[in-house]
Amino acid sequence: MMSTGVAPIIQQEVDHEAKICADLIGRSLGPYLKTVGLVSEAYLAQVLVALWDSGLYEYVRGNGKIEINAAAEELNLDPSVLRSLIEYLMGWGLMAPEGDGFVLSEKGRPYWNYITRGVLTAHLAGYNQLLVNLGPLLRKEIDINDPKLDRSGRLVASGSGYALQGSGTIPWILKLIKQISGTFVMDIGCGAGDFLIQLALRWSDGAGIGIDMNREAITQAIANADRCGVSDRLVFQFAKLSAEPMTIDKDILDKVDTLTAMYLVHEFSGRGGPAAITSAISQLRAQFPGRKLLMLEGERADPAALYAAPPRTFAQLDYSFIHPLSRQGPLRTAKEWEEIIKSAGATLLDRIPGFGQVPGWISLYIIALE
Repeated sequence: MMSTGVAPIIQQEVDHEAKICADLIGRSLGPYLKTVGLVSEAYLAQVLVALWDSGLYEYVRGNGKIEINAAAEELNLDPSVLRSLIEYLMGWGLMAPEGDGFVLSEKGRPYWNYITRGVLTAHLAGYNQLLVNLGPLLRKEIDINDPKLDRSGRLVASGSGYALQGSGTIPWILKLIKQISGTFVMDIGCGAGDFLIQLALRWSDGAGIGIDMNREAITQAIANADRCGVSDRLVFQFAKLSAEPMTIDKDILDKVDTLTAMYLVHEFSGRGGPAAITSAISQLRAQFPGRKLLMLEGERADPAALYAAPPRTFAQLDYSFIHPLSRQGPLRTAKEWEEIIKSAGATLLDRIPGFGQVPGWISLYIIALE
């Protein structure tokens, strides 16, 4: 028999643990229910992501009502599984029965939004494989480079895109691009093209190129741009930011006057620490001298500070926790970013925490690649 590494539990220990549970229930039922409620919240999050990633988000927006068989046929879904998921939401009070179908309830409507969809898709679904393998990683049964810890590039990219669009960040950044006289934008780590496409839809004279090291994402970006009618002004190409020059047609590179990097540059830390980030920014200086780089980055959480003053949400802690474990290296503080930018020979023109659209621990850095 395979050993679990856990010693047999003796009767005295069982009785002691049972007494702890009984005392907790008797003394403070609320906190006890909150702990066991973690299961329900985890189930709910998984159900929502499964539905949204299977077309139900748009289906509900377009039709209002879900008739199980009709929805299953249109979206090519298993009707019995779909019914199970929708009835689970009904049990939570998020879906209400209406005739022969279901509609979002008053309680359920706040869940149906791009920010919640984006956060759950990127962080819960995108990192699901890593999360379920934390135990083996902790027990040294696998190491940090094991493929079992790989995130889903598709889900992280699509989730990040939804959250970015829902936050109101894109119109705000477009206004800033216009203020600095930008006309042709390069979006580094463009994913499925959400950011550039939304820029183009709001900016009739704007154009740009999106690059990503994920070929599947580039294929999707090209299709999305075509579907949205902006493929005549946007180019998407497989390429990556590194210490080496990008292999992109010079005619296109010469058009670039503004570069954007949304929650991306910190990832180089996992490939060589701050020196790797410095090298990447230095390469941008060499290839795009005189241009502006608009960089969105989150600041690393301080667990001791959060313990002393608990926040309304633990989003910053979640974000800080998952990055080193997913081989992206730790997030940086604002001070560390300032030092990295300076060591790369670039100039930090401004740092705008939150910019009225997102939590204050996320900042927009305006960098001159001089």
